[in-house]
Amino acid sequence: MNRGLLARFAVLVGAEIVCFATLNFFDDWTLREMPVRFVGAAFASGIAFLGAVSHFPPKISLGRQATIFWGVAIVLRLVALPLTPADDLVRYQFEGSEQLAGFNPYVHAPSDPELDALRYNFPEAAKINHPDLRAFDAPGAELMFESLSRTGDRPLFYKIIFTIADLGVAAVLLKLVGGEDRYLSAVWYAWNPLVVYSFSGAAHFDSVMVVAVIAAILAVVRSTAQSEVMRRWLWAIFAALLLGIAVSLNSAAASLLLIFAFALRWRAIALILSVGPPALCSLLFGFPRVQTWQPLGPVAYLSRLNDLFWWSIEDTFWPNPHQRIFHYLPIIIVCLVVVSFFFLRNWKRGTLWTLGTAVVLSPILHPWCCTWILPVAAWRRALTWQVLSVTLFAYYLFWDERLFALPWHSEPWMRALIIFPVIAAMIMLGVKDGRSTAAETDSEKSPAV
Repeated sequence: MNRGLLARFAVLVGAEIVCFATLNFFDDWTLREMPVRFVGAAFASGIAFLGAVSHFPPKISLGRQATIFWGVAIVLRLVALPLTPADDLVRYQFEGSEQLAGFNPYVHAPSDPELDALRYNFPEAAKINHPDLRAFDAPGAELMFESLSRTGDRPLFYKIIFTIADLGVAAVLLKLVGGEDRYLSAVWYAWNPLVVYSFSGAAHFDSVMVVAVIAAILAVVRSTAQSEVMRRWLWAIFAALLLGIAVSLNSAAASLLLIFAFALRWRAIALILSVGPPALCSLLFGFPRVQTWQPLGPVAYLSRLNDLFWWSIEDTFWPNPHQRIFHYLPIIIVCLVVVSFFFLRNWKRGTLWTLGTAVVLSPILHPWCCTWILPVAAWRRALTWQVLSVTLFAYYLFWDERLFALPWHSEPWMRALIIFPVIAAMIMLGVKDGRSTAAETDSEKSPAV
């Protein structure tokens, strides 16, 4: 490989790691200037990431590719571990402790007077977000919080668990992509700063759901590729159970149900098994007497935040003065069904578009929600999503309320900061693909020499 290109690659990788490491200096958001510095460092790391993965050396042995791939992925995650976790982790810990004390988080909100003694003995009680709301995570996630609380209560313990699941996503993604280009594709996920920060830094649990989703997709691929009938059925059953586990952790995974049915065809009957894990988890919390599957739970009545689409509708012809999100849910479901049918004969591409529809139409878009689609985007080489994963770091500017007329309200410049680079990337990639197609067509028309 050209030494100049290799040197450029090394510099870009080093720049990503160094810029990402500086996040450790800007993670105390009780200081008003820190969110701006944090976002600036994250942007710098993201730009270096886009350059580094674009220069990933394809012409070296697979063994060396694997060493570089895993080495950088692990270093980035080790750098992220000391970061201050998000306040969501405090909620995970409290709801786990609540269950250990014999209370049902779907019945008792953290601020419930019956939990006064538990709050008094919980050091981080003042940091619990939305203390007046009952549990809004899926039942499988709540059971996971209880299990983790039994084992340890230190943030580092949670981060290690979620990081292991995150690295598991990268490992499964390598299997899903396959071939000699597997590292060239999977690196878009494994080195992504948003992925690393969300799980190893902020300690969001979504990596556990994502590994179940990507493993389910791999199982569907194996089911459709097998020649033996028994193996096809076994992989279909495996896919159904994995999808069910993912849904029990986050209901957003259910958006793939119809596209999986199209892929499995007559084996789609196995997807009945996907109901098992979420149903069992719900019964453990007293369902149907206790409501565990209300649409988004109590969160459905919170204000919208940082969405990519609905603001444009509301600012033109559909006002939503109270910024509520619950009346968008039926529209989202219909759109997911329509998109799934559109990709009836190309289910692999349909997984990307279905998850993409769920992200774009989400009335609340936290940055870690983008990680749901990033492994699929890496598999399908949809690079526009990687650009969005960088610009979404602007979300953390919300923690500097001096920048906004109203707290948690996106100003136009902030929407432009997130959306415009993505649109520019779409146009550039579209022009590039168009030129490549035209060049291939002209080559085919040229007479042989």
